[in-house]
Amino acid sequence: MNNNRANFYWLFLVISYTLIQIYILPQSWGEHAISDKGIFSILTIVLLSIALYFLLKTTNTKLGIEHKTYLYVLAYVIIIYILREADFHRLFTDEHITKTKFYSNPNISIQQKIFGGIPMMLFFVCVLYLLVTQSKLVLTNFIEKTPWAIALILWGLTFVTSQLIDKSDLNDVYFGRVIEEMLELCAAGYVLLAIIQSLTSIKNLPKHSPRPKY
Repeated sequence: MNNNRANFYWLFLVISYTLIQIYILPQSWGEHAISDKGIFSILTIVLLSIALYFLLKTTNTKLGIEHKTYLYVLAYVIIIYILREADFHRLFTDEHITKTKFYSNPNISIQQKIFGGIPMMLFFVCVLYLLVTQSKLVLTNFIEKTPWAIALILWGLTFVTSQLIDKSDLNDVYFGRVIEEMLELCAAGYVLLAIIQSLTSIKNLPKHSPRPKY
C-alpha cells in the first residue's frame, strides 16, 4: 500500500469522527472526552509515546554519530512535546512553562522559573537546530511526495491550526474545542506516521555522512 494513503486515511478518519462528535454524539460525553484528562488527550500522549519508542529503537542501529545526533535531538523535542500534552508543568505550577506569563509572574519563584526555563531553552535550541539543518531535506522530499515528509508537513499544519483555535474565540464554544482537540490528536498521529514511514530509510543510512538523506 502506498504510504501516502495512510497520511490521508488518517486525516479522513479524524475529520469524520470530528463531525460525528459535533453533530451526533451527546455533548455531555464530548465535553468529558475532550477534557485535559479525557480519552483524546490520552490517545494523543499514547501516539507520541509510540513514536518516541520507534525513534529511540532506531538509534540502536549502527548509524554514524552524525545521524544519531539528529535522532537524539528529535527525540528530546518529542519528549518535551509529550510532557506538554501531559500537562507535566501542573506538578509544580498552574501556569504553562511555554508561556511568557510563567516567567513574568512575580508569584512564581525564581527556582521554578529556572527549573522550567532550562529545558525550554534547550528545547528551542533543538528546534532551531533541526530547522537549520533539516528544512531543505524536508522541503525536497515533500516536493518529491515522499510519505514521511508529507506527514511532517501535515503535522505542522494541524498542530499550528490547533494552537490558533486554542487562542481564538472558537475555544469558547463546544464545536471549536472539539476541533482543537481532534487537531492535536491528528498532529500526534502524523508524528507517528512520519517516523514509521522513515524507519527503513533511516536504517539504510551509511555509518558516516554529514547529513541524513532519506
